[in-house]
Amino acid sequence: MIKLIASDIDGTLVKEGSHEISPEYFEVIEELKKVGIRFCACSGRQYASMLDLFRPVADDIFFISGNGTVVRTKERLLHSWHLEQDIILPIIEAIRRIEGASFVMETPGTCYTDAGDDSQLFLLMRDNYHYDIENVDDVTKLPFDKVTKFAIYHPTSIETSTEQIRKDPRFAHLSMTISGAWWLDITPREAGKGEAYALLQEYLGIKKEETVYFGDNLNDLSAFKETGIAATVANARQELKEAADLVERSYAKNGVLRELRNILGHARDYIAANSNE
Repeated sequence: MIKLIASDIDGTLVKEGSHEISPEYFEVIEELKKVGIRFCACSGRQYASMLDLFRPVADDIFFISGNGTVVRTKERLLHSWHLEQDIILPIIEAIRRIEGASFVMETPGTCYTDAGDDSQLFLLMRDNYHYDIENVDDVTKLPFDKVTKFAIYHPTSIETSTEQIRKDPRFAHLSMTISGAWWLDITPREAGKGEAYALLQEYLGIKKEETVYFGDNLNDLSAFKETGIAATVANARQELKEAADLVERSYAKNGVLRELRNILGHARDYIAANSNE
């Protein structure tokens, strides 16, 4: 029987950059909990953004944020991975050489940019994603001891514009993952959605084969390797469709919601059948 379900957000549950989700998701998450199935929101987003999106059920779910760099509940940080301090400045300098790009530097609590409070990046993060974001004069003047992730933003060509930084040998020990139409995430190699999902399973005492994971982009592939059932949506990248056990309807047609209801129905049938024995 399924005991744990995790899902990506952007492109899987909602449109990229949207902060509107069907309230029916909250209802089914509560019903899943009643039959012993826990839910985890798993995203490249910052925790504050995820908390705001899932506020009606925040007390009852788990969060994997920052592309797998932070694992927590609403009340407790379970684990976080950090970039080593001596690599932070080289990363910043390399990003600043990418024409048309800007970036966010994240910590478990908040994130920072020096792109300007009227920049496209800052307004997108604050108004669309509902990030706890602070614009500063120069991010290099901030402490580097708790940096979990860099998110590079390019509004037109994230894959081609970041090719050089992805091939830079200085960063070969880091993880660089396309995590959306506009984003490249730089995180510690030992972190990732898959690693975080495996850690959560161990924490809860749940076996891999008792889990499901929904995702749509390249940063979800590591989680596909750490789940019993890998599921995606019709609008996902082709790589995800090829790797998935199940392809549901697109986020626009609430494909994940439909599958959550299917899982809930099977769980109720299972409980009813075993209660009659």
